[in-house]
Amino acid sequence: MSSLFGLLRTAAAVAALPALLAVATGCNSTPTVPVPPPEFCEITPPVAGLSTVSCDRGQTARNIALVYDEDWGQGVMQETNDDGSFSVELETTVGDTIIVQIKYDDRLSAEVYLTVPAV
Repeated sequence: MSSLFGLLRTAAAVAALPALLAVATGCNSTPTVPVPPPEFCEITPPVAGLSTVSCDRGQTARNIALVYDEDWGQGVMQETNDDGSFSVELETTVGDTIIVQIKYDDRLSAEVYLTVPAV
């Protein structure tokens, strides 16, 4: 026959198990380094409905550049150059909001917002 004290001790141990597992697995993980956002970005006014989004060198070499037009609901993905620069063409209209991010593995950089200028 089990005692009330034994049952309470077992229940407490079972209740503490998820917290112990979280601490144990958290200690074994390596910290993630944030992906730097694209730098020195600019966008051209649309010509025949297309704008060019360019970002100069940065700490983004050989990652994927994600360029998305919030107003059109479409975007472009392209690998960055060795120096981190990239240039993409995107269908736009004046005043559209363009979001630029860098993707490295399963992590994304902070978003950079651009507005399509008029001529």
